[in-house]
Amino acid sequence: MQVKVFGKPDCEFCKTTMKKFETFLKRWQIDPAKVELTFFDMETVDGLAEGAFYSVTKIPSTVIEKEGSQVAFWHGQVPLSEEFKEHFAEFLSSN
Repeated sequence: MQVKVFGKPDCEFCKTTMKKFETFLKRWQIDPAKVELTFFDMETVDGLAEGAFYSVTKIPSTVIEKEGSQVAFWHGQVPLSEEFKEHFAEFLSSN
């Protein structure tokens, strides 16, 4: 599973989004090898290119992918834990 956060380094909402996922994964002891959390800097060419692929026009934006398919997308907002927790159910039941 992949979690992709699109934002800018100086954006407080973007930092909050990353911290929220980091805290969630750590709190529920989800194996980092099973969930890849990546930040894409929308001020770089690589970040913009990846963002364009997902039609990101607002930050922060977050994409959750499972087996190559997009299962969730938050555009221009910090997702609530309750909104994304369901996508990690398979990892939570093993704890």
